[in-house]
Amino acid sequence: TLLAAAAAQARADGWDVLATRGVEAEATLAYAGLAGWSQPLRGYLAVLPPAQREALEIALGTRTTGGGGDRFLVGAALLTALAAAAEEAPRLVVVDDAQWVDRESLEALLFAARRLTRDRVAVVVARRRDASVSAGVDDLPVLPLDGVDVEAARRLLGDRAAPAVVGRLHAATGGNPLALIECARALSPAQLAGAASLPEVLPVGRRLVEAYAARASGLDAGARRALLLAAACADDDAVPVLAALTREGLRPDACVTATGRLLVEEGGRLVFRHPLVRTAVWGAAPYADRRSAHRALAAVLPRGPARTWALAGSVGGYDDDVAGELAALAESERARRGYAAACDAGTRAARLTPDVERAAQWLSLAAEDAVDGGDDGRARTLAREVLARTEGAEPRARALATLGRVEETQGTTVGARDLLAQAAASARGRLLSRTLVELAHLSYVIGDVDAIAAAAARADREADRADPEQRMHRDYLVGMAAALSDEPAAAAEPLARALAALEGEPTLRDDPRHTLVALLVARWALDPGVAVPFAERRLAQARALGALGVLAPTLSLLAGGYAMLGDHRRAYALAGEAVALLDTLGYRTETGVAHEMLAVECAARGRHDAAAAALERARESVETAGFDRHVPHLARAVAFCAVCREDWPAVVEVLEDQVRRHGGVGAFLEPLGVTPDLVDAYLALGRAGEAREAALAYAAANPDPPRLLAGVVHRCLGQTAATPADARTAFARAVELDGDPVTFDAARTRLAFGRHLRRAGARIESRTHLRAAGRAFEEMDLVLWADRASAELAASGERRTPRSALGTALTAQETNVALLVAEGMTNAEVAAALFVSPRTVEHHLGAVLRKKGLRSRTQLAASLARG
Repeated sequence: TLLAAAAAQARADGWDVLATRGVEAEATLAYAGLAGWSQPLRGYLAVLPPAQREALEIALGTRTTGGGGDRFLVGAALLTALAAAAEEAPRLVVVDDAQWVDRESLEALLFAARRLTRDRVAVVVARRRDASVSAGVDDLPVLPLDGVDVEAARRLLGDRAAPAVVGRLHAATGGNPLALIECARALSPAQLAGAASLPEVLPVGRRLVEAYAARASGLDAGARRALLLAAACADDDAVPVLAALTREGLRPDACVTATGRLLVEEGGRLVFRHPLVRTAVWGAAPYADRRSAHRALAAVLPRGPARTWALAGSVGGYDDDVAGELAALAESERARRGYAAACDAGTRAARLTPDVERAAQWLSLAAEDAVDGGDDGRARTLAREVLARTEGAEPRARALATLGRVEETQGTTVGARDLLAQAAASARGRLLSRTLVELAHLSYVIGDVDAIAAAAARADREADRADPEQRMHRDYLVGMAAALSDEPAAAAEPLARALAALEGEPTLRDDPRHTLVALLVARWALDPGVAVPFAERRLAQARALGALGVLAPTLSLLAGGYAMLGDHRRAYALAGEAVALLDTLGYRTETGVAHEMLAVECAARGRHDAAAAALERARESVETAGFDRHVPHLARAVAFCAVCREDWPAVVEVLEDQVRRHGGVGAFLEPLGVTPDLVDAYLALGRAGEAREAALAYAAANPDPPRLLAGVVHRCLGQTAATPADARTAFARAVELDGDPVTFDAARTRLAFGRHLRRAGARIESRTHLRAAGRAFEEMDLVLWADRASAELAASGERRTPRSALGTALTAQETNVALLVAEGMTNAEVAAALFVSPRTVEHHLGAVLRKKGLRSRTQLAASLARG
């Protein structure tokens, strides 16, 4: 009633309304709910990016070829279509009985709803209070519906009920309007008038369902058959029910009429007076009658999912033919991203076959479908059932790998590593290859170098060299193991072969699943520049395909790589996007460091509150994964944020602890890599002797540092040198190694050199280095550090740049929008890339122009091009 009132009001105000309701029997049909209300959006398919359009067409059944990709791509397509439709008229989406809407439809709608923050779109979803909804709704605003008050109950019942009776009914029902109406219908006129006592048991709550069932049981046989067939039918379409009644020699119209309006025909649809009537009828029917109803519908339905499910419902024992149909249906649903429906079909297929090994195989695939569809609880249950039912190597390996995937995002890293190790023990072929790669990555996070070497050795022995993917994974793992060994130079050749395969083999080049491996090749080569030629292409490819499960860790890796190369605008943008995607996916842990990257980039811009919030999220992720808060990568982020706040005691506390615990390793796994921040803190606190000792130890531990670190080592020596001459020599060597200050560390070296020269009295010479540092920090958009360079310039006697000229620090999403707009993308193209609406892009672009004091997209592009 409330939804109908909302829809009526919206229409009166000029809104278009798209409405649907869940049907219990439809819950296993992927995108059935979406098909029920999206018809008006089909005219907007032309504005969708190709991958989104294909995904939505496959979901709606208007296209039969294609598919693959992430389940969230349908939600992205729905978002784009709704945003386009809202440009013409505001749209209200109304979903009733959400507990019976298929998971795929509800998940797609909620994905879109969460991102349509600036658009003329409103979404109202109703569900029973005692029912769970599979798609996550915990973060949405909720309006609990309580009962009406006594006066409203009196108006609802009218003159039929005496005031005293209304009061007793209100107390018994809690003011539930449906229960009030049904109670009144169940009472005699004398009872309503108060002349006769009320029954001890009123039709309230579960008893309301029983009352409906009792009413249905009192009807004649034809009416009961019509009710049962309608309850068994997968949708409200009247045709199959009427056809089944006719085939059984009954008069359909008479049967429906005899239900006493428990079932009503409306425009080709058979509608129950209330969904609880369907529940009551089906729940009260004997098992044999339910099978008979399914059998009758299967006899009149055309080939398709509804008929297959009707056949499944008609089977009383094993039936290999129906099981085969269900397995084929699971494959079809999987191809169109209907993972929940595929899981349902595969699970039911396994129940109907007497072949234990075939059942285990189908269940292991169903477990994979569950995790791909985001239903981790069900994935665990099915995978554990596989392990309990079979000793077959392949289904057990698949089940263990599925459990490992669930544990990786919802449990502990150590637990995930152990499960994947068990999976690898019995896996073969590509499943083995992929499992070994994932196992190696988790072993790296844990710090188990021996496990990485073992995974590489296994891949070297068993990889099928004729399969490009297995051969690439073998080279990658061998190179990774070598990079982490005592002979890192041996990594170059196998990593080069792996990269050549990744970029040369079309099946590997165009599959977003291999993006992470491609980027990690650069990580193990200790040169992020290796990934520059293909990083943007692979990122755009993952965006276009909506591969969000791949995209989130990809963005984390890219953010780190771009930061090392000095592109802090992009690092900031991608880290923020990665964090947002992790929230969307519901990942409690992450193997990347997106939150830490975001904290570091926020801190370097002076956004200390945002940095603190991101660090707290990083701590939560690390602890959920089974680690303490002292893991090196998190400690380095915490220390750098303290450097930006100039909280020097905190820097010393964190980094001295790291030296004690883990040898103070840096981002390149170099020993004592935390020294640069520690030296700054010691000097700021007047502890020059300790700073000197730390710098000398750092240089001794890294006699031949990677190219990106060589200048940093000499900077530390210059900052702590015993004489001005030694300091100048060390700083000059650092500047020579760095070249132009295009990276943060190079700019930081120039800042430190300029500060040293100014304090030594060489004020004119200092300005050259301070200006270079300031320009570099500005081009990186690191306004806090640009301010520090500006302050040093002012101290040297040069007029300081006004703070307003540097602009206000942008948020990560604003930076992302700015970068994509500067590349020449339209608002619609940016929206498609970031899975938001064009209006959201417009809002962020306006904020960017305002904060930077710019007037146009052209000025923005020119501003960023200078960086």
